[in-house]
Amino acid sequence: GGGLLTQVAFLHVDECAEATDDCHIDAICQNTPKSYRCICKPGYKGEGKQCEDIDECENDFYNGGCVHECINIPGNYRCTCYDGFMLAHDGHNCLDVDECQDNNGGCQQICVNTMGSYECQCKEGFFLSDNQHTCIHRSIEGMNCMNKDHGCAHICRETPKGGVACECRPGFELAKNQKDCKLTCNYGNGGCQHTCDDTDTGPVCGCHQKYALHSDGRTCIETCAVNNGGCDRTCKDTATGVRCSCPVGFTLQPDGKTCKDIDECLVNNGGCDHFCRNTVGSFECSCQKGYKLLTDERTCQGNSSLISLLGK
Repeated sequence: GGGLLTQVAFLHVDECAEATDDCHIDAICQNTPKSYRCICKPGYKGEGKQCEDIDECENDFYNGGCVHECINIPGNYRCTCYDGFMLAHDGHNCLDVDECQDNNGGCQQICVNTMGSYECQCKEGFFLSDNQHTCIHRSIEGMNCMNKDHGCAHICRETPKGGVACECRPGFELAKNQKDCKLTCNYGNGGCQHTCDDTDTGPVCGCHQKYALHSDGRTCIETCAVNNGGCDRTCKDTATGVRCSCPVGFTLQPDGKTCKDIDECLVNNGGCDHFCRNTVGSFECSCQKGYKLLTDERTCQGNSSLISLLGK
């Protein structure tokens, strides 16, 4: 009495392909031999059945690495810069825009670029009008804004009593002498490249965690302490930023960061008598059959016994 042997084949179901999984809309379904698993997409956190956006702009992420403003977007983020700055190629740092390059900044006479902004100036014998761009010829007579050296740093207003009163452009405060104007962080980020704090003595600049303050007190420069300053090999901190250098056998590329191997064999065969083989950071000489390399590692000398046989 032989029993009936029945074989049941359990076919594996690919829930991911059939879309029968219960992964979150912001998760990736990954098929496994017996089931499947859910993994939240990059930029999201959770166990896969539930995923929520990671806010890269939170303090825990150091403002997403942005030196000015960080904008969180679903699954990602982007950096933006204050007015007067433009986003660098790395997508995080902010660089000054030279407004004077475009139509002289709209200035009638002289345009002076500053960090995060610019200002118009006038030649001798002229003073700047209220619009801060055009220049008015100065007369030595009279007692009003149009024809006297009123002493106002920015804007001159005539008062009902016949005198003058000074005002400042937006982002500046009138100094105690009622003539000069003090810069604040509200104008051109206070002349700071990264962060700006208003103090009694004026704006104080600071830098994002990956940078150090330049000796000018405004510009932020890379340091060797972070990511080796972006250098391939040797990094040195200087007053103007990092300086990269390369070891012997390598040459520094135009980007000032990357080191590229020098192929010594291309110039005078590397000084080798016979064969030259380039290696990373160096090169090697070798000789034809019947010759040996001397201790100078360049010169090839024939085998004397072989030469004597050939000479007979």
